[in-house]
Amino acid sequence: MRLTSYSNYALRILMVATMRRGELVTVHEVAESFGISKAHLVKCVHQLGLWGYLENVRGRNGGFRLAKDPAKITVGEIIRKTEDELDLVECFDAVTNTCPLIGICKLGKLFKQACRAFLDVLDGVTLADISSNRREVLGALNKDWVNHKPSARAVGS
Repeated sequence: MRLTSYSNYALRILMVATMRRGELVTVHEVAESFGISKAHLVKCVHQLGLWGYLENVRGRNGGFRLAKDPAKITVGEIIRKTEDELDLVECFDAVTNTCPLIGICKLGKLFKQACRAFLDVLDGVTLADISSNRREVLGALNKDWVNHKPSARAVGS
């Protein structure tokens, strides 16, 4: 199984927003820190805003910040939203399935069980959990972020 870049980028954006503690973060900052295309990140930020995970502020001094409690957002929840499908094999999708063994194949049942276990693990981990090593992560991404004092633009700090 391999998750899409979209899921990866969405989780990185949410981690940074969590670690920056209510301060507005720009797409440019994240793109530069991770070496990722701004165009890809803009799509993620926009969609995460539509889903209510981010507050997106437009304009010259705009950016984004986390809009929900990170302890209440699970990684599994984000993966389910960002992945179009988690069908490991074709028989997971009754519409496109061409396998003649549907219903009798033990392999398909095994893959379904494994997928459920994968998501169960991710459902037990929150954004707060994956953002608990703030100092190390922010230091690795941008030395200025570690000791940065939230500005007047920050909320909920």
